[in-house]
Amino acid sequence: MRVKLIKRPTGTVDDIPLDKFQVGGVYELGTEIACVFLAEGWAEIALPPAAPESGKPLVLVVEDEPQLRQLAETILTSHGYRVVVASEGNEALQRLRERCPDLILLDLNMPVMDGWHFRTEQRYLTDRELAAVPVVVMTGEGDPASHAKALFAVGVIEKPFDPDDLLDAVSAAIGSQVSQPDGIGSMRPWRRARKIQPPR
Repeated sequence: MRVKLIKRPTGTVDDIPLDKFQVGGVYELGTEIACVFLAEGWAEIALPPAAPESGKPLVLVVEDEPQLRQLAETILTSHGYRVVVASEGNEALQRLRERCPDLILLDLNMPVMDGWHFRTEQRYLTDRELAAVPVVVMTGEGDPASHAKALFAVGVIEKPFDPDDLLDAVSAAIGSQVSQPDGIGSMRPWRRARKIQPPR
């Protein structure tokens, strides 16, 4: 049975320590254990994930400035991407657990939880697929390439960004993760945006 944790469980069930379960996480549990979680109010039944639209990559845009967030969403959706948005890191973690995106566009300076803290939390998620979702850093800070490298990002976009730079960076990052049917591996050619390789 699929359940989503809404409250941190305590103690053990059938000698299984419960402190490894994270609030917001979705888990496939045996019926008896799932019933305990539901009865204790630790979890709710999780709906099955929505079937992805074939051929349309999903991008999670994490940006606290509403105008930039809306601009990125508009540009990406008009070029065939599906987009989910979050205004800060905590909300982004929640969106990430709800739907696994192909790419995360991450602002660094945000209230509540900044991009640095989000990236740390993301990389240590128990769901390794979510932990491995590639990140492109969006920032107006000086030396953005160094920040992206420190965060093991696959790319960087300097703000304010040009729409073509945004599309190029997203396309290159997604193209490096999955092969497109045409064999090109990218929806647009790589031009002005700079790609950052993680340290070896």
